[in-house]
Amino acid sequence: MPDRALRGWLAFGAGATLVGVWVLAGITDDVVAQEELSRSDPPVASWLADHRTPWLTPFMQAVTWLGSGWVTVPLLVLAALLLPVWRDRRRTVALVLAVSLGSALLVTVGKLLTVRPRPVVGEVLTTATGYAFPSGHSAQAAAAYGVLALLVSVRVGRAAKPLVWLAATTVVLLVGFSRMYLGVHWLTDVLAGYALGACWLAVVVAAAVVHDRLRAASRPRVNV
Repeated sequence: MPDRALRGWLAFGAGATLVGVWVLAGITDDVVAQEELSRSDPPVASWLADHRTPWLTPFMQAVTWLGSGWVTVPLLVLAALLLPVWRDRRRTVALVLAVSLGSALLVTVGKLLTVRPRPVVGEVLTTATGYAFPSGHSAQAAAAYGVLALLVSVRVGRAAKPLVWLAATTVVLLVGFSRMYLGVHWLTDVLAGYALGACWLAVVVAAAVVHDRLRAASRPRVNV
């Protein structure tokens, strides 16, 4: 029988997945039907385009790269090698790659299913290709910096853990905001990206923990 910790991780994975899927499905339905939440997209995009500032634009153009796979994948692999969860570093590398590459694959599927055009509001201030929904940078940021915060938080004291998660959350929010500010994504694209990335992160982490505990439980005990 699974122990209490195992049941807890199963409940966490199932709960987070259900919430993430529910949020993502709701946003997707609004976007496809062009109802409710999606109606706020044009006003938000127009307001941001009208309030761009010379000092903020270069900062947003730099921040937006933090959600790119070209940055997150090497960063996560390095973190997995330096801060392994298990003695076998390959397992931690596999964990972070599953989080990052899996979220990218799900984003691609979502884009192909919705084929939503990108905003045409003001000048586009960064390079972006393909469809808009969901935001790949936002999903990648939520998944990548979430697992990075997890790797760091297990190595620091209790007092520092909230600061680690606060820093990760700040980066995720900045990446999502940068995509809207630079004119390549709608608000709902970003929100859907957050939901997708967080949901996938919860699934992978919960599955990894459950697998690890089942693996440990299956090992024969040595009586001394």
